[in-house]
Amino acid sequence: MRNPQSFDRFGGDYDRFAGLQQQRLRDWLVAQLPAHGGRALDAGCGSGRHTQALGMYFGQVIGIDISAPLIDIARQRSGANVRFVVSDLMAFADPDGFDLVFSSTTLHHLPDLDPALLHLRGLLRPGGKAILIDNVAARPVPRRSVHVLGALRDLPGDIARVGARHAGWLLKFRTSAAWLDHLASDRYLTRQEFERRYGAIYPGARFESLGYAHALVWENKNPAAVARGYEVRREP
Repeated sequence: MRNPQSFDRFGGDYDRFAGLQQQRLRDWLVAQLPAHGGRALDAGCGSGRHTQALGMYFGQVIGIDISAPLIDIARQRSGANVRFVVSDLMAFADPDGFDLVFSSTTLHHLPDLDPALLHLRGLLRPGGKAILIDNVAARPVPRRSVHVLGALRDLPGDIARVGARHAGWLLKFRTSAAWLDHLASDRYLTRQEFERRYGAIYPGARFESLGYAHALVWENKNPAAVARGYEVRREP
């Protein structure tokens, strides 16, 4: 049976869907970035739209995703300083580390959140920054009707923003069986749970609400002290 979490079977449609969305998250991300940076990682890069933005601010950018079809699409957009890799997040390693570790709407797909958060933190260089964004919801798995009603609610605004043809396609995609099955396989945290779970591993982080999503921004100021503190809190 097909894995409903996988983007492989509708990678092209998902890329079109992402391209037709409002770019508020991208605009917010750019506002958090330095004018010039060294190395950046986009963990769960999908078809590479945010990776492209990072490439404008960092000398070297790596985008990783477990979906080979999405990486194939991303590679069509890659620049000289941007590289894409098919990789499971927990299997990815880079001895040089990164000045920015970024992830958007990916971590809710992982079965074990805390190890993933620790792994991402371990990829940061001293002084580096983590920007982690994920969807949040009042209940772990919203009903399918919530997503369908949301698509219908957004239709008038989509028509005004991208025109009737694209808006009609968006409605069809967002109410398709494949997309609704995918959403039904997701498990979300509430905003409060997000801040508690993420904050335990990234102490002193700044949190910000981004509509349907929540964001963490954290600077790796004292890696050794952070690691020791987390280990002490985790002891039974």
